Amino acid sequence: MNLRKDPQLAEQLAAAYVLGSLRGRARLRFARLLQRDVVLAQMVARWEDKLLPALLPARPRPVPARVWHAIRAELPVSPKAVSVMSAPLPWWRRTLVWQGLSAAFAVAFVVLWLWPSSPQMPMMAVVNNSQGEATWVLHASAHHMRLVTLRQTPIPAGKSLQLWAIVPGQEPVSMGLLPTQAGKTPVLAVPDHLNLRKAQLLAVTLEPAGGSPTGQPTGPILLKATLITS
Repeated sequence: MNLRKDPQLAEQLAAAYVLGSLRGRARLRFARLLQRDVVLAQMVARWEDKLLPALLPARPRPVPARVWHAIRAELPVSPKAVSVMSAPLPWWRRTLVWQGLSAAFAVAFVVLWLWPSSPQMPMMAVVNNSQGEATWVLHASAHHMRLVTLRQTPIPAGKSLQLWAIVPGQEPVSMGLLPTQAGKTPVLAVPDHLNLRKAQLLAVTLEPAGGSPTGQPTGPILLKATLITS
C-alpha cells in the first residue's frame, strides 16, 4: 500500500488510527506502515496534537465536599483512621489529590476513547477546507455521528454550512449543520431512512441560516469527503 499516492486517504487513515475507529487487521497493517514511513508517522503525530489535548482537562477543579464524603463512605477504615480522615485536608493536599484523580480519569477516558474495542462508530471521514487543511472529523455509526471541529471556518453572515450524504440513485440526505467554531464536538442523529454505509460521498453546501428551506441543497457545493468504513 502506497498511501503517498493518495494524501487524502492517508490523512483519513491517520485520523482513524488516532480516534480508534481503525481496527483489526487494518489497524495492524497501518501500524506496520508507521514503522517505516516517516511522512505517515508525522501525519499521526499531527492528529494526536489536534485531538488528544481536547480530551484532557485544562486545569484541576476543586472537589465538592459531597464527593469527598461519598469517597470516605465507601472506604473501609480503622478506628484510628477515622479521626484523621475527619479533619479537613490542607488546601495544597486537596489540590494534589485532585490533580492525581484528574490525571487518572483523563488517562482512562483517553484509553476508552482510542482503544480499538467494540466497533461503536465504525465509519469516519475527514472534511478538508479549501486550503486542504483538515477541518472536521466525522465519526459515525448507523444511528449517530460525532463531529470534531478542528478549525474555525468563517462564513458569510446569514449563512450556514450543511452536510449531505450522497447515496447513488437517491436524492441527497441532510445530516445537519456543521459547526464553524473550533472545539465544537456535537453528536448528531443519522436520519432513520439513511443507510450511511451506502453513502459514497459527503458534501458540504452553503445554505441560508438554519439550513436549506427545501430539504435539498440550494447553494454551491463547497467541500467533499469520502466516507470510509473500518
